[in-house]
Amino acid sequence: MGENFPKVSVIIPMYNAEKYLSVCLESLLIQTCVDFEVIIVDDCSTDNSVAIAESYLEKFGGRLKIISLSANTGSGAIPRNVGLEVASGKYVYFVDNDDLLIDTTLEELYNFAEEYQVEVVYMEKFFSCGEEPVPAELNLSAWCHTKSFSEEPTLETKNLAERLEKFFSSTFCWVPWAKFLRRDFLIDNSIKFPPMTIADDVVHTFKIICRAESFLQVPTPLYVHRENESSIMLKKRSPEQMIRFRTNPLITGLESLDEFMDGLEFFKQNPVLRLQVLNFFALMQIDNMKDALSFFEPEKLYEIFLREFSKAGSSQPALIAYLLVMNNLYRNELKALT
Repeated sequence: MGENFPKVSVIIPMYNAEKYLSVCLESLLIQTCVDFEVIIVDDCSTDNSVAIAESYLEKFGGRLKIISLSANTGSGAIPRNVGLEVASGKYVYFVDNDDLLIDTTLEELYNFAEEYQVEVVYMEKFFSCGEEPVPAELNLSAWCHTKSFSEEPTLETKNLAERLEKFFSSTFCWVPWAKFLRRDFLIDNSIKFPPMTIADDVVHTFKIICRAESFLQVPTPLYVHRENESSIMLKKRSPEQMIRFRTNPLITGLESLDEFMDGLEFFKQNPVLRLQVLNFFALMQIDNMKDALSFFEPEKLYEIFLREFSKAGSSQPALIAYLLVMNNLYRNELKALT
């Protein structure tokens, strides 16, 4: 692609990653493809992450950029968007700061994208490892264990209704690192991560599914995901903290999805599917807080939801809080009958 336009821009959102960052960056230094840039976007780390990143500037020989945000955003969403804004590669690959790549990852993903001339390449499988900085062993894992996996690279259908069936069955990978993306595809379609602490990857994936003309799934595992107990997803929370943690993405996610679908003729012609998308996302968030919901009486739940929706600036916080409480009661009654 040339000196100013590398093949790949690797974007790494960073926050307090001093334990794992060196391993992540070392895995990039050994890539068989060398025509790439690395963009680290620091979300106001309070440990030695920035110093560690800076120690790699010379090793990358001008291919490493470090951007520091002025205020902590609380998730990888905004840092990834910032990284995309300054990226110059033909393709973009989002990598988590505590994960790592095998040595041929960028070369193989780039070759898949070029050979099939697609906007999106996504991996069905990946490797996982434990919390030790240098993995002692790797385990082969898969996003969805209920489907049969392809043995060869397979182009996705262009039929959006069929893609949505897969979306509803969770057979698409939500996580950003499962997808290798053409940068101009993201830019031209204004596909960014919504400002959410969690589930931003679900909304982002949905937009990709709806907008991508060409979409390739590959069976080759090329990424090593670390099961980090200190990650934002696995952090221990009290029942009320868990409800609050899940409620904000519920609000922002529904708004982002609805606004996006409002601009697509397909959903104007298929209002049932539009409602199904919103329902799927809402139930995903509610199901993830179901254990926490069981700790409280309806009146306490109403109080919590009312407060959270009021903070979010909802025009009808009381009505929404009431509906969520009644939804929970109704689902519990159905569960008791089965």
